[in-house]
Amino acid sequence: MHKISALIKYFLVTLGLVFTPLIYAQQPFQTFDMIVSDPAGVVAALNKYQESPTGQQSTSTVILSQYVANGESLATHQILVVYPSNQEMDLNLMRNATSADWAEFLNDMQDSASVEAEGIGQILAMAGNPNDPVATAMGRTNVIYQLSVDDPATYAAAWSDFSGANLQEGTVSYLSSVLAYGANPATHVVNNVYQSPGEALSNQPQLMEGFDVFLQRVSGIRTVEGRMITTVIAEWRP
Repeated sequence: MHKISALIKYFLVTLGLVFTPLIYAQQPFQTFDMIVSDPAGVVAALNKYQESPTGQQSTSTVILSQYVANGESLATHQILVVYPSNQEMDLNLMRNATSADWAEFLNDMQDSASVEAEGIGQILAMAGNPNDPVATAMGRTNVIYQLSVDDPATYAAAWSDFSGANLQEGTVSYLSSVLAYGANPATHVVNNVYQSPGEALSNQPQLMEGFDVFLQRVSGIRTVEGRMITTVIAEWRP
């Protein structure tokens, strides 16, 4: 059971337009790093659960991504589950806890994947339009930075100014806090969304306006714990 309750872990990370109240702001999430032996079996298990009576009551958005680059981690995929509110997260978890559909889903998942790591957090802010075609397209690329932040307010202000100064059509970036992430010491996550890995390489933060100023403002208050790139391959919305 623990193996797959972890399955909702690694859909960390997305935020919107410079601290403007948006639909995604303050949404909680669970994220799961998965070592997948049968990708088609994972998709089939998720489809089956989503179509079940319990799955049809779910109010969460589930995103399945494949790792393009993941450092030394053995995880091949990530599952991100985003809830509309803290209350809705609690209701969904309680519903699953007593559901035969959820128990069957966990069994099905064990045949296709194992969980390497799991986490829980909350979206804090977002720069850009979350409904832009790039931000919602299947196959979109996420460049994810895991950060340890000592001064969250100062970092958030610096991130907001830097992201706001570099907004372009199709550009979306999210800032999230992380409550728990296993052995990973990260306290925050930044997720930058691009159309493709090639576009991500062409638009690295260090090439953007004001990056030197941003680095000066966050110097000494944040450490980059990890970087990874994923590609979204499936998504289920309520």
